[in-house]
Amino acid sequence: MNTIGAAIESKWGGIIIYLLMAFLCVAAILLPPVSLVDRTVNRFMGYKTFDKTTGGSVVDADGTRIDILPEGLDGRISVVMEPIPRDVFLRGEAGKDLIPAAEQFPPNLVMKSPFYKIKYKGNDPTAVLIYVPIPNEAEPYTTLDLYAWNGESWEWLPSHQIVGEETLESKLDYLPQSLIAVQTHPVRPYFSTNLPPGSLVPENIKDLLVEVNPTGLFLTENGHVGGSVESVSAGDENVAYTIAPTIRNWEDSGVVRSDLIDNLLIDADARQQHINEIVELVVGNNFGGIDIDYRGINPDLGQEFSILMADLKAALPDTKRLSVRVGVPVQLAADSWDTGAYDWQSLGKAADAIKIPTPIDPRAYHPGGQMESMLDWAVGEINRYKIQLLLSTKSLEDINGVTREIPYDEALAAFGTVGVAGGETIVPPGQELSIGLIGLRGTSGIQYDPNSNSYWFAYVDNSNVQRSVYIENAASIAKKLGYVAQYNLGGVAIQNLLTEQNDAQIWGVVKEFLNLIIPQVESQFSVVWKIDNTAQGSLVAEATAPLNNPGYIWKAPEEGGVYEISALISADGGNSGSYRGSVQVVVASPTPTPAPTATPTPTPEPTATPTPEPTPTPKPAAPQPQPQPQPEGDTGGSAPAPDPGGSPPIVSSVGNLPFGYGIQVDPGNSPSFNIGHIQALGFNWVKFQMPWKDLEGAPGDIGWGSWDERINAYSGAGIKILLSIPKAPNWARPGDDDKSVEGPPSDPQTYANFVGAVAARYKGKVQAIEVWNEQNLWYEAGGQGRVNVDNYMALLRASYASIKAANPDMIVVSGALTPTGAPPPFAVDDQQYLRQMYDRGLKDVSDAIGAHPSGFANPPDVRWPEGDLPDKGYDDHPSFFFRNTMEDYHNIMVEYGDGNKTIWPTEFGWPVWRFTGDDRFVFAQQNSLEQQALYSKRAYELGKQWGFVGTMFLWNLDYGITAPNSELANFSILTGGGPTPAYGALQSLPK
Repeated sequence: MNTIGAAIESKWGGIIIYLLMAFLCVAAILLPPVSLVDRTVNRFMGYKTFDKTTGGSVVDADGTRIDILPEGLDGRISVVMEPIPRDVFLRGEAGKDLIPAAEQFPPNLVMKSPFYKIKYKGNDPTAVLIYVPIPNEAEPYTTLDLYAWNGESWEWLPSHQIVGEETLESKLDYLPQSLIAVQTHPVRPYFSTNLPPGSLVPENIKDLLVEVNPTGLFLTENGHVGGSVESVSAGDENVAYTIAPTIRNWEDSGVVRSDLIDNLLIDADARQQHINEIVELVVGNNFGGIDIDYRGINPDLGQEFSILMADLKAALPDTKRLSVRVGVPVQLAADSWDTGAYDWQSLGKAADAIKIPTPIDPRAYHPGGQMESMLDWAVGEINRYKIQLLLSTKSLEDINGVTREIPYDEALAAFGTVGVAGGETIVPPGQELSIGLIGLRGTSGIQYDPNSNSYWFAYVDNSNVQRSVYIENAASIAKKLGYVAQYNLGGVAIQNLLTEQNDAQIWGVVKEFLNLIIPQVESQFSVVWKIDNTAQGSLVAEATAPLNNPGYIWKAPEEGGVYEISALISADGGNSGSYRGSVQVVVASPTPTPAPTATPTPTPEPTATPTPEPTPTPKPAAPQPQPQPQPEGDTGGSAPAPDPGGSPPIVSSVGNLPFGYGIQVDPGNSPSFNIGHIQALGFNWVKFQMPWKDLEGAPGDIGWGSWDERINAYSGAGIKILLSIPKAPNWARPGDDDKSVEGPPSDPQTYANFVGAVAARYKGKVQAIEVWNEQNLWYEAGGQGRVNVDNYMALLRASYASIKAANPDMIVVSGALTPTGAPPPFAVDDQQYLRQMYDRGLKDVSDAIGAHPSGFANPPDVRWPEGDLPDKGYDDHPSFFFRNTMEDYHNIMVEYGDGNKTIWPTEFGWPVWRFTGDDRFVFAQQNSLEQQALYSKRAYELGKQWGFVGTMFLWNLDYGITAPNSELANFSILTGGGPTPAYGALQSLPK
């Protein structure tokens, strides 16, 4: 101790101590946490230093900002951002280390911002936000991206435009070495399609394809790959496209084996086995890559799926391509989407292509719609040049909100098949035949939606269910391909192009698209009629008709033989289309052909024995037997028409029929259900609509179906029945009318025969028949311009005679007119039409006058013009008022000496705004449930007070249950939730 103490106290000891103290002070200043030199140098070089307690920001003068978040730091970090002007960088004058960056700048990108060189010292941050103001002259913003140079290559950075701001935001788990904003330019689209087993690629389209994805491979147990694609040749040097088979975990039937993919993802050995088999498959067969389509993955295994795809890509040779199909995302907010188990950013980094399915709802493609919202977000999650839009050529069918994909040919099949009016297939030369498509009813006709560039139609099927069909054709495909151009996406994958009969124009659209041209396609849907001489194998006639009015009049030629009449629904003038069948017609030879056993003799010269020319007038009907009531349970045949020579006299029309309480129901609903509710109301009448076309599919072939059971049930319960019988079958209608709407027959007697059969069959059970429905409207009269009072009165006159011949006690109600002020060709004013009916003898061929006194949103005891309010719609014409229709009709009847006859309102009511999908009924928003109850009750009270009203039929009882997704439900007084206030009000109404 003495020695040490002496040394310290010595001269040299003191010097050493002072030097040591100085060293320690300097070290304290230079080393962390003080680091004076580093701080001084960093400050001089522009660095900003942050620690894990606060984080911090680096901001450039133009507003570009880098936020280092504290949760991503594990210590201190110093960051500097140096902006380099664009021209300096692109000329290679930004420093030797950045010359490769300038030389390798992608040709499809245009630099819009300075080059921001980013340097940092310290620990690597794992939570970084970057904000870049959108540069000037950078429109459209949907094609802007952020990129970074990593010292070896350019890499894309995920980013999104902040809603309501002109700023791009990028969220990263690292700090890039640089940053630029670029405008993207389009590249030649990558085009692929699927190829089912056994299918071949047509020679004429091989040059269009970039990639083909054969199906037939499946994920099986423990990571194994099953199935085969043996029919595909990958080594054919003549093949211009790449072959990349698809591996799936789902079947064509729609069954998804989510268990197989979930079990694979949680088993490391199975994952490796799966990767090994895929690599062996691709390399061993010289495929260009692999396409992964795994569905139904547990969202909790999303990270494992991303890792599997990253490991698979790493195991594949660099020259092999990996594409991955993701699921349809669900929109959560304007800038937020749920992608389920598919992490788009992670998968986008791993794969060469991400296939994104497009929405099936046509409304998604309206300007500013869901499709644009999805792509705005998608190009910020995935490098846009890796995105392939996944389209399908299948059309869409919607039934009460439930959708399914159907082939193009099946979509058009709803328009029916070829048929000849009247069913005549043996005709003389010169006779004209009315030909049309038979099968479609209650249709809207082809409609065009300019917002989605798509075509659709709606119709009512044989079960009285409305179906809406959205047709996928060249026009709608072109609209969707436009998004590839709008967002500069990498390409498109179109499914089912090689497997189904599609609109042939799609290939022309694709060809233009591959040249970066999006053609404007306007489809002209038409029916192309062809008549072939089967013996000669030659085309003898061809004609085109609009699909919404497909009828065709063909005049049989002078040359006898068998002729085949076929139809094709086409959108391109007949070059391609959907075959709608054919029918053979025999044209009888003008001169008799000798029997085979007879000795042939020369055919006489026409001048020696002239053959009378056939005339286009109808052939006389065969004499009919005297009408007899049909026995109970008889299943067919039309009613016997009165014999022209010996039929009984027509029974005089009945007048002054008593007041009654009735309601219309859905005939397809449970009889016991409806009968119970009708009896609970205290009503004694029910109305059904019995569409003629649903029962008599061919002349004289009546299928009564469930009508016997239905009539017996209601009649047996003591309820009187009115049958409204409209809607001629196509075989009975004129060949040139509009088959997309309802219409009358060309020969009134065909309808008269049917209603006579109804009157005979249900004698004593059905009390009244309404002859037709709203015949003053174009869509009940066979089309625009076809409303014709003479034709209707001929129909009513023949029907009255037929009904009374079969059942003299049957009440015949004239077809109710619809109140309207619409002009021709759409309609005829109902009061004017009623006068015309009286001018033509209505008084003598009706027992009651049908009416449809619509109330719209006006009380039943208010008249026009007193009820016309300046601030209210649907009240500026008498047709909008229940009372006007009823009183004005009665005045006309009195004027024509028919005032003792009663008016039967066979349809009236006030809708509420329950089903909002039909703009024709927006006025229903003015009616509350309470008003519906009050108005309905008051209408019955008025009818009873007036004295000139017979049975009143409210529209309707139960369509709110049987057809809740239609305008019919708006009038219903029963719903799935139970009776409405109107039901209770009518139940309490004194009868």
